[in-house]
Formats: sequence, C-alpha cells, structure tokens
Amino acid sequence: MRLGPALLIQTALFVTALCAAQDKAAFEVASIKPNAGGPESGFSIDIAPSGRFTARNLDIWNLIRLAYGLRDLQMSGGPTWIKNRRFDIQAEPAQNTMPALREKVLRMIQSLLEDRFRLKWHRESREGPAYGLSVADRGPKLPLAREGRGSTKFGDLDAPSMTLESLCQILEFELDRPVLNRTGFSDPFAIHLQWASERAVAPELRDPSRPSLFTDVQEQLGLKLESIRAPTEFFVIDGIDAPSEN
Repeated sequence: MRLGPALLIQTALFVTALCAAQDKAAFEVASIKPNAGGPESGFSIDIAPSGRFTARNLDIWNLIRLAYGLRDLQMSGGPTWIKNRRFDIQAEPAQNTMPALREKVLRMIQSLLEDRFRLKWHRESREGPAYGLSVADRGPKLPLAREGRGSTKFGDLDAPSMTLESLCQILEFELDRPVLNRTGFSDPFAIHLQWASERAVAPELRDPSRPSLFTDVQEQLGLKLESIRAPTEFFVIDGIDAPSEN
C-alpha cells in the first residue's frame, strides 16, 4: 500500500515529536514549595551525583540563570515576583537512571521551569554599552596561577587561579555592564584586586582612599577597561506563571 503525501508528512511529524519527547530530560517527581525567608536568609543549591536537585530559599530569576547558564546582565523581562518570591525545590530523576552529568540535570531544570512554571522565552541580540578588557600600554602583569583557596567579596578579590573570562563576569557585576575579554589570554592566572566598591556593605571596602576598579585593574594586572559598544545576546522572558504546590 502506498502512502499519500499528506499521510507521509503527518507520520514524519509524529515521529519527530515522539523522538523529541523521548530525548527530553525531565525529573520523575518534583516538589515546589514557597519559602517565607528573604534574601538575608541566603540560599543553597545542590546537585547530587544521582541527579537529585535541591534548592532552598531560591528565587526563580536565579533558577533560570542556573538552568540556562546565564549572566545577570543577559536576562530581560518577566514579572517582579520572580526576583522577590522564593521557593524550596526537591526534584528526583527516575530511579533506574545512571549517575547524571551536571549538563543533563540542568536540562531537567529547564524542563521543570517550562512544565511547572510555564516559562516561555526567546533569545535576541542587542547592541549596547559595554567594557572591553584589553592589555594596557605597558604590557600585562599577570602572575601565574597557583594552588590555594580564594575569596571574593565586594571590593576584594583574591583568586589563586582564575581565567580572565571569569574575571569579566565579576567585573560586569560591579560595573553593571557587559565586560568582554579582548586580551587574547585563555589561561588561568593568580588575580588579586582591592578597590573602593560602591556595592560594598562594609565601610572599609568603600574606603575612598582605595583606588577605583579601573585604576586597580591597570596597576595590579597591566590591563585596562575601555568603554565600547558591543552586541550582547539576551535571554528574554516572554511569560511565566507561579507554580502550583505539590
């Protein structure tokens, strides 16, 4: 029996949809409950080797950031409650699954957002103000990476081993603009910066006797921050609903 063109198209669409449904990574069961704690209570996130995902006192803005690998400045749109309301989440994969890679768990969280929160989104490129991190005129002063534990807080960065891409993410949080690595360096370095941070809570970190971030980056690292315009890819939230509890 020969199939007509219309039936062939319908069959192909059905097979495509079936394969997509089979490939979709999703938790077998998930519990989402409101948490009355505010930001001062802090939050925690844990991804177990089994694929179990646990979050405490987490807002949905940061859950989206985690799931899709976004920086804060890449996100746009959405109602105010996704930053203000916080949730406790416990999600378990199927018991017969193998130990889950982090990337697969993140896809499961994406499915959780799309299924339980009805998240709808798209990506778009926008050109806007940014900073370019490049080598200063006198050349770089980048110490080799070393062993040890670092610390990060507003106005004080001590990182024994950090790439300049990661440094850019820290700088853009302080500068409230995207920061692009234009140094050409991809290796990790030992980075130590101390500057007068406008975001710092502790008075000593806002000490006006400290240099500005622009000055400290140049004096300590031999790099410079220059104002530029650059295209940035945005993750735009088109719609999201509060979840039903269970």
